[in-house]
Amino acid sequence: MCYSGFLYLLRRGGRTGQVRQVYTAVVASAAVVSLAAGLLWYGFDPAPGWRVLGWLLAVAACSQVVGWLLVATASPRLAGHVGAVLLLLTPVGAVALGAVVLGERPTPLQLAGCGVILAGAYAMSRGDTSGDARGGSRRRR
Repeated sequence: MCYSGFLYLLRRGGRTGQVRQVYTAVVASAAVVSLAAGLLWYGFDPAPGWRVLGWLLAVAACSQVVGWLLVATASPRLAGHVGAVLLLLTPVGAVALGAVVLGERPTPLQLAGCGVILAGAYAMSRGDTSGDARGGSRRRR
């Protein structure tokens, strides 16, 4: 549900032309929540080492900042149901890649979550087939 809310806010910010502002607010709130959750469960390590910091910086810069800014800029140009389906399939792809590449065995709860996502994506793609790229309806002539 949090991921869906994130996608909704990101798409909404892209429509109004305020992609960077919305993305910055979303990332800042995620950082605060992550810090609070991390402190509660794992504690805080003020000096994790240069190698760890380097990997965190590489992941943040490459996949998070650049990738999500591109998604935020491009997703308002897609039909709402197309963007939602493509982005909600990301967690299913992560589970599948974990199984294929890393040899992980998904738990029944993960498989159930993937099933819910796939069912929702299917329902979403079947439910809104008459809209254009901005979500409006086409006129019949």
